[in-house]
Amino acid sequence: MEPVKTLSVLGEQIDVMVTSQMSNGALAFIVQTTLPGGGPPPHQHSREDETFTVLEGEFKLLENGKWRSIPKGEYAFLPRGSVHTFRNVGTTPGKIGVFITPGGFEEFFEQIESIPSDNMRKILEIGGHFGLVFHL
Repeated sequence: MEPVKTLSVLGEQIDVMVTSQMSNGALAFIVQTTLPGGGPPPHQHSREDETFTVLEGEFKLLENGKWRSIPKGEYAFLPRGSVHTFRNVGTTPGKIGVFITPGGFEEFFEQIESIPSDNMRKILEIGGHFGLVFHL
């Protein structure tokens, strides 16, 4: 399946596979390519639940202060409100799929795509519009 669009966000590739428009707002599905050691800062969503699945590589998931491995092909559900992140703990680039419910959050990635990583103030501001809080 080809992505609907490919974004470059803070040095990582995000392939948007299903948009909220395609699912009548029910969900979005993205695939994030992450370099070794990469992943977003810990954060929480006030509006979305996320379900993660490792497609390639080795990843760990942080949920409310505890790290755990996610074996390739298994799923991990993180409800809205949980503080979480993921890390590529392998030695090669990895791919992690993320089902986001309801849809719409993929627009956050589009809005921050052109913002340099040293402008966290702007990224935090945009995140706030999406109910996203970073725990830096």
